[in-house]
Parts: sequence; C-alpha cells; structure tokens
Amino acid sequence: MAKRSRFDWQRSHVIVTGGSQGIGAAVARAARSRGAAVSVIARGEEQLRATAEPIGAAWARADVTDPEAVQRAVEQLEARSGPCDALVACAGTALPGRFLDVPLDEFESQMRLNYLGAVHAARAVLPGMVSRGRGHLVLTSSTAGVIGVVGYTGYGPTKAAVHQLAHCLRYEVEPAGVTVAVLYPPDTDTPGFAAENTRKPPETAAVSGAIIPVSADVVAAAVIAGIDKGRHHIAIDPLTRVLVRAGGIAEPILRPILARTIRRARESG
Repeated sequence: MAKRSRFDWQRSHVIVTGGSQGIGAAVARAARSRGAAVSVIARGEEQLRATAEPIGAAWARADVTDPEAVQRAVEQLEARSGPCDALVACAGTALPGRFLDVPLDEFESQMRLNYLGAVHAARAVLPGMVSRGRGHLVLTSSTAGVIGVVGYTGYGPTKAAVHQLAHCLRYEVEPAGVTVAVLYPPDTDTPGFAAENTRKPPETAAVSGAIIPVSADVVAAAVIAGIDKGRHHIAIDPLTRVLVRAGGIAEPILRPILARTIRRARESG
C-alpha cells in the first residue's frame, strides 16, 4: 500500500508569491494538479490573470516588498479559499555584476525583494498557521545562498539570509506544528534567468556556462515532494545537495576549481 501523504492537497489552500511566471507559476500548476485550492500573488495583473485563470487559481496583486499590501492580499485570498495551509515564497530577482560596477540601489532592491519579500509573506501567514497548529512554509534560497559565486555579491547574500531565516524560524514555529523548508533551485530555465544572463560578467558566465538549466516544472515537482515528505531542505541537483549537507566544508574544496575558471575567463576577456 502506498505511503499516505503528510499533506492533504485536496483539502488545502496553497499560496504562492511570485506566482505569475517561472518557478512560482510552475508550483501553482503542480499544486493545482494535486487538487489544492491555489492562490497566486505577484505585481503584474495581466500576467497574474494569464497564469491563474487557466488553472482555476485565485490571484491577488501585491508587491511583496510592501508588507501591508502582502497582508491585504493574503487576507483577501484566505477569505475566498480558506486559511493558508502552505506558503511557497518564490518572488525574487537576480541582478548579477561585479561588486564595484553594481549600483548601490540594486543591492538594496535585491535585499528588499529576495529577503524582506520572504519575511513579509511569512509574517502574513504564520500567525494563522501557528494558531491552527499546522502549516508548511517554503522559502526560496539558491545554490548561490550556500556557496560564493562570482558576480553575485548583490544576490547571493540575500539568498543566504533566506537560508538563515528558515534555520532561526524553525525554533520558533515548528514546536507549534509548522514545517519550515528551504528551496535551493539551481539555474532554472525561466524568463528571469534569461534576463539575468544578459548582464553576467564573463567570469560569471564561465562558471555557470557548463551548467544545464533545469525546467521550472522539475523544481516545482521537487517542491511538491518536499512538502509531501516534510523535508527541511529541498535541493534538486547533486551539487547543491552536497553543499547544503556539508555546509561550509565544501566551499574550500571547490574554491581552487572556481578560481581557475574565473582566471581563464578574465584572461580570455
């Protein structure tokens, strides 16, 4: 007999931030295919409608950098589809570039969106989850959040902050029955990744060039499996799994390899 899922999708309401495209949209489709009531939150109404309506999902327009807007959106969606049983926080962006070339406001905007956007979404749903004694929270970090990547001085620290937020938060909410997980997508074939590629320095492109991007649907399937199994870490590719498990042990081993790749890229450029 098949093992019973720890998460009852058909009786659950799943909210996805950054749900209008990319990984967020794929997660929304995957959760809807399991029978969940799904709601998506993002900034652009046109893309929200195009993603939500074909799958029968609810939607609300909000910028996750605005905590009051996120709170209103969650309240609106919960009034329609019931209390949030799972939040998957996917809103984010990457603006690569060399440290001294990246405008200061891009460091600030990535921190507001990638890190504080996750904070705002979590704060909107956690009081209800804690009071009900159940819930799943999935926060999106990155492989770049657990290992230094050249050209990601603005992005990587924001994802490291999400990683650490989840670790700290578990102590507070897991005794109340709320599971906190971290998603670590590798390079993923999304519109955001395509835009990111247009501004990578040569050394960044050299490091990531040998990596074949995975599809957003592959990442979404991992999210569904991670929620089903109550995992704390959801990593898709073998390298990220090793990095997450090994923590700071693996980076000194990889650093000489990455340094050679970066040096060659700079010399050829």
